[in-house]
Amino acid sequence: MSKILVIGAAAYQVPAIRRIKELGHEAYCVDYKEGQPGFPFADGYRIVDVRDKDGCLKYAQEIGVDGVLTWGATLTLETASYVASKMSLPALPLDTARIATNKYLIRKKLTESGLNVGGDVYAILGKDDVPNHEYRVPFVVKPCDGSGSKGVKIVMDEAEIEDALQYAFEGARNQEIYVEPFVKGEEFSVEAFACDGEVYIYSIVKTNFAWKGVFPEYTQTTYLGISSEMESAIEEEIRKAVKALDVSYGPVNFDLIISEEDGMPYIIDVGIRNGQNLIASHIVPYSRGVDELNNSINLCIGESIDAKPRKKSYISSRLLIYNPGKIAEIKPYDNLIGQRHVVDVIMRKKAGDMLPVYQTKADICGWVLAYGETPEIALKYSNEAWQNLKKYIIIENV
Repeated sequence: MSKILVIGAAAYQVPAIRRIKELGHEAYCVDYKEGQPGFPFADGYRIVDVRDKDGCLKYAQEIGVDGVLTWGATLTLETASYVASKMSLPALPLDTARIATNKYLIRKKLTESGLNVGGDVYAILGKDDVPNHEYRVPFVVKPCDGSGSKGVKIVMDEAEIEDALQYAFEGARNQEIYVEPFVKGEEFSVEAFACDGEVYIYSIVKTNFAWKGVFPEYTQTTYLGISSEMESAIEEEIRKAVKALDVSYGPVNFDLIISEEDGMPYIIDVGIRNGQNLIASHIVPYSRGVDELNNSINLCIGESIDAKPRKKSYISSRLLIYNPGKIAEIKPYDNLIGQRHVVDVIMRKKAGDMLPVYQTKADICGWVLAYGETPEIALKYSNEAWQNLKKYIIIENV
């Protein structure tokens, strides 16, 4: 049995804390305030800001931890790497962890390493620096320290430049933004895992998002629309990126676009963490037969793992988004699992909850996952299951 310190105890870290316990280890965690959702599941915790590296190190040394882990976040990576390095435990290189929260530095590193970028990538270090650059449309502007789509703007016309830059600054905590080329094409998410000098590509996921009346149709399907040649090209680019960023172990999630112009894959975003929206937690285990969380826990305490994918199945998840209203009843739905290609249903709402008009994934009922002999068949069955679940989730208009 090992003692493992998890940096962070927010919702994204709860699965890691609970899994550590399930594997027979002791789980400890730190976070900046009382009441964090991970605290009740831990063997012990301390109120320490996750950015206070020395405070976290002191707690780790007092406990005598055997491993340091973070999960689902990049903000905590530098502290996890620092604490583990100081205690001679497995850790990401500190230089890699330091740039994890700065999207510009990551893009700059990839550009310098010769990866596909499509043109100039440059930082604007405060509003006073705006006049020092030439802006050629179309381009994309993003906060350097951004997360998700906050502050991100595609600029297609010179008349939009001033407002777009202002919008990006509003989303930047450190008032630093950057400009990158706009690449027109289809977007995919790629999940990779580094271990023992190898880079394993676990999934290439196509997201379909389209409004259908008052709610969107939102699906994620592995390898949808990907030829074997394109799969090889994407895998080659991802492996080059992981090595350029010096990610020595653990998960890395990428967003990329396959360009309409030249058919090449262009990386547009990198998260040195596991993929969200069920990618690491469900899609990868069901489609490739590997468990990223188990492997990450074992790696942090120095145990050997087998990170190779064991299979390749096609999985499609559809988010359970319906008309807004009040959930009057959720009928038992376990009988659906194992029928009509359904592999899982994850419900995050309960009877009595309100469903607002969809804005973020916090507004969804949950997910349904289905498999198929091809990506197209998997997508067909996830859509069918979404339709069937409407009979089980009774929503009243309010």
